[in-house]
Order: sequence, then structure tokens, then C-alpha cells
Amino acid sequence: MKSISIHLTDQCNNSCIFCVVNSHQNRKEGVNKKLIEGFLKENAGKGFENVNIHGGEATVLDDFVDILKLIRQYGYPQVSLQTNARKLSDPSYAKEVYENGVNLFVVSLHGKDAEEHDTITQVEGSFNEAVEGIKNVKRLGAKVRTNTVAYKGNIQSIPEVALLAISLGVDHVNLSAMHPVGKAYENFNRVVPTYEQIREKIFEAVDVCVSHNCVVTLEGFPNCAIKGYEKYQINWEENEFKLLYHNFVLDNYATFMEKETKKRIPACKDCTKKTVCGGVYKEYLEFFGDSEFGFKEE
Repeated sequence: MKSISIHLTDQCNNSCIFCVVNSHQNRKEGVNKKLIEGFLKENAGKGFENVNIHGGEATVLDDFVDILKLIRQYGYPQVSLQTNARKLSDPSYAKEVYENGVNLFVVSLHGKDAEEHDTITQVEGSFNEAVEGIKNVKRLGAKVRTNTVAYKGNIQSIPEVALLAISLGVDHVNLSAMHPVGKAYENFNRVVPTYEQIREKIFEAVDVCVSHNCVVTLEGFPNCAIKGYEKYQINWEENEFKLLYHNFVLDNYATFMEKETKKRIPACKDCTKKTVCGGVYKEYLEFFGDSEFGFKEE
């Protein structure tokens, strides 16, 4: 799918301990609606099938629904929203967002229960609100994809998180390796596991989803770290994103991620998957090296 993607804000009502954007509750900011409208207008009618909105947390902004109306005004057929779903726990607000064009909600779900999830968000009650938000938009007929980031504190629970998502009727479960930037870099030793540490439970969660006929994908893993499960890796070649991030534009987000955030290591030279795998996150190699991959960094 060819999409434009808009990083709407760094502001958030959670303070996740591994947030790549380094969002937090105390950050307040406005939105440059003129800049956003210009981006929407410039790209209208150019074959973009979807507008993807993310942050921070877009729903905390007073202007959020107005921006959804702008997207509809310029004729974009679909809108997806990356969200913690807390504000969607209000049925009337969920309905307003849905009726203004959001048909896919990508919801962060990082724990099997309130204790585990709320430890990550650092906000009591955030789990219950996320669950209610998912229920509300599903009742409206929207599609939901959950995203679960594997970190040191939820490794054993990842299959249970997948089961929870399935019980809520989600359409797609995405399991992510952590990108160690922002708060994840600041808290690296506390939050970032090795691929070796999470592999078993990630595979178990994939198997759970498959057994329940739920779509499942993996994101952010080098292909050599998920041998036997490579087919579940998200194929970014099928999802082209042109990104507006603050006041600059990335024509292809996937290319940027591959070239700027990852590093190829020697064994990549002979890897049959090298055309679809950008290597390993640079920060991961900085802390862990490459010994678990069975070769030495050049």
C-alpha cells in the first residue's frame, strides 16, 4: 500500500519506558495545521491510498478531529491511527474518530494485564482504557492491529498478550523487536533484551496466532534472528510510506530506516535475505556486539 505518514506530535498521555520518540506526559505542544494541510494538499491525487497518523499520541490534541476532516477534504480513501487507545475508551469519542475516517487502529498493547502494561506506560489505568478502546472501535466495525514490543519485563508474557489480543477480536497481531533509541536508549540496560532472549516466546506467540487463524507479523528483527519464521516478517516493500516528521519530509521511510538506523554485519554479505533485511540496529550492536549472530563485526 502506498501511504503518506504524518508524525503529528511528540506529546503523549503515557510515558512508556522504551518510547522511541521520547514522548512523555509533561510535554505540551501545538500543531502546525498549515504545514500539515500543505503536505496533504501537495500529495492529494498522487496515488496515496492511506494516511497514517502517529506520535506521541495524536488523540490528546485538541485539533485532532479537525485534522481528520482535512484528510477527508483532500480525498484520501483510508486513514490509520497509531494510538495507545486510552481516549478511545470513551465510546462517544471513539465514534467521532471512526466517523471522521479512521478505519484502522494500530493499538499499543505491551502487557498481559494492568500490572504489566501500566508498569511500561507509567500510568495507572492505561491498560484498562486501552482494552476498552479496542472494544469500542471493534463494535463500530473498525479494524484493529495490536503492536507489542518485546522488552525485558514482558518476555514470558508475550504469548499471553497475543491471546488477549485475539480474545478482544483484533484483526492482526504485530510483535516488535525494540528499536533502542529515545527512552529505550536511555534505559537500555533496563529494557532491551537480546534476540536470543526473546526468540522462544516470540515464536510461541506466532504459533498461538496461527492456531487461532489471526494474522501475525514480526517487525524489527534481522532475518537471521528469526530463522524458520522469516515469512512472518513485515514486508516493507509492500508498504511504501512518505513521511512528514516535524518540518521535514522523508520520501521513503523504509529506505531511511534501512540506511540510517541499521548496520550490515559480515555475514550479511552471503545472506539470501539481504535484499529484504537492513541488518541490525546500530545501537543494539553498540551494546551487545554481534556474538549471538556467530560472527564478528568488521
